[in-house]
Amino acid sequence: MSIASSTTCHAPPNTDDQKLRDLTKDIVKLFGEWQLNFGRKACAKDYPVQKAILWARVVMHLNPTAEEWQVAKARSILEEWPPSSARDLLALASVQSDYPDLRDAYKSATQGLYAHDVVFETARRLGFWDLKSKAESMTYPIWQKLYPKVCREHASGAEFKIPKSRQLTYEHTPMSADSPMAEKVDAFLNEFKRKWS
Repeated sequence: MSIASSTTCHAPPNTDDQKLRDLTKDIVKLFGEWQLNFGRKACAKDYPVQKAILWARVVMHLNPTAEEWQVAKARSILEEWPPSSARDLLALASVQSDYPDLRDAYKSATQGLYAHDVVFETARRLGFWDLKSKAESMTYPIWQKLYPKVCREHASGAEFKIPKSRQLTYEHTPMSADSPMAEKVDAFLNEFKRKWS
C-alpha cells in the first residue's frame, strides 16, 4: 500500500465542501418548489443541477445570515416570477416592510402610479416607456433586481423624489356679454350659421 493512498483514505471532509453540498441540495429543493409554484414560468430544463451548484457558490460568497436565507426562500415563492439569479434571490430578504410590496409596486408602476419615491425611482431606472410598453416577462425580472437595490439605497439615506406635476389645470371662464371679444365671436358664429344653413 502506498503512502498517497493511505493518506487520501483518511482525510477529513472539507467543511466548505460539505456546506456547498448542503446548500446545493437546499437550492435544488427550492428550484423544485418554484417549478410546482410557477408552472411554465419555471421549466425544469431551466434549473439543472449545475445551476444549483453555481447559485450555492454565489450564496456562500455573499454569506447571508440563516434568517436572511430563510426569508429570501420564503419570499421567492410569493413572487409572480422566480428570481433570475442567486443575487436576486438574496435581495428579497433585504426589502424592508416599510416599502410597498415588490409585486404591488410593479403593478402600480406599469399604470403610472407611484405610491412611494422608491417605486418612482425604480420605474425611472427601468425606463417608463419600457415599463408601459414591453411584456411583463421582460420587465418584471429587471424590476425584481432593481427594486430591492433602490430600497436599500433609500434605507441607507439616498433621497428620491416623485416630481411635482407641472400640468396646468384647465379652467373654463364663460365670456360675459360685455366682453370686447363677445361682438366678434357673435359675428363669427352668425356668419358660420349662414354658410351651413
